[in-house]
Amino acid sequence: MRELCVSKLTQSPQDMEKSNQMWNKRAKEFAANMKTEGQDPYMEFLKKQVDLNGKSILDVGCGAGKYMKLLLEEGAIVEGLEPSSEMVREAKKYLGESGYDAEKIAFHVESFQDFSPQKPYDYVFISNNPVISYYESYDKILKLAKQGIFIGSWMGNKDSLLEKVSQKLGVKAKGHGSQNIRYIFELLFEDGYYPSFDTYVQRSVKEVAPESLYQRYASWFYGAEYTEKEVQAVKTALAEYIVKNKVVTEVSSTQGMLFVDLKKRLD
Repeated sequence: MRELCVSKLTQSPQDMEKSNQMWNKRAKEFAANMKTEGQDPYMEFLKKQVDLNGKSILDVGCGAGKYMKLLLEEGAIVEGLEPSSEMVREAKKYLGESGYDAEKIAFHVESFQDFSPQKPYDYVFISNNPVISYYESYDKILKLAKQGIFIGSWMGNKDSLLEKVSQKLGVKAKGHGSQNIRYIFELLFEDGYYPSFDTYVQRSVKEVAPESLYQRYASWFYGAEYTEKEVQAVKTALAEYIVKNKVVTEVSSTQGMLFVDLKKRLD
């Protein structure tokens, strides 16, 4: 099983320059779309596993600060790790608007690969981040955490409007979701840990502002190096679906959630 997991998580290194260029372009759109109504499945799952109050947590790939805020609300001492400078700018703005002194919160503006922590954290929190797609990240994630690790990841996603636009443009959207969280689960189990695992499945009809989709769809169709010309092509393709400044899409998604207590291990 280990050999299978290692092979599935062995791939060419991530091009961080291209990735950062994309996330810098998408930062404002991402920030506008990150707020959710009601309970967040990742946080509800995590809170069932551990009391976060007073615990130090590294949010790996903290993005525009959505989960930093939710972790802070639970009384955690949170630091953000995020290579996109524009994402960090949006995170600081969001936390400031939420009543936190963003200047007193530590942000590490660098990639996970380059990050050299001065200390281990009680917990490592990873949500929807490609860091789990690379086997070389596995040992480093374990070393970063003293008490436990949370990973949340998209396992599958279908978007009816994305499929319609894909047909109009004659391009195929890149896969959004993977089974990598399952390989991490198996590696932890092979190493004597007992991770908890659950899935959250959602099916809904959403009405959203079309401008919230332009950059997202362009990146899914054309990859990290998408151009403004390609964004305009997405806008044109979406135009016929806009009614009263909204578009409607049917979405079905599956998110995987994993937590491992590092203190409970069969040696």
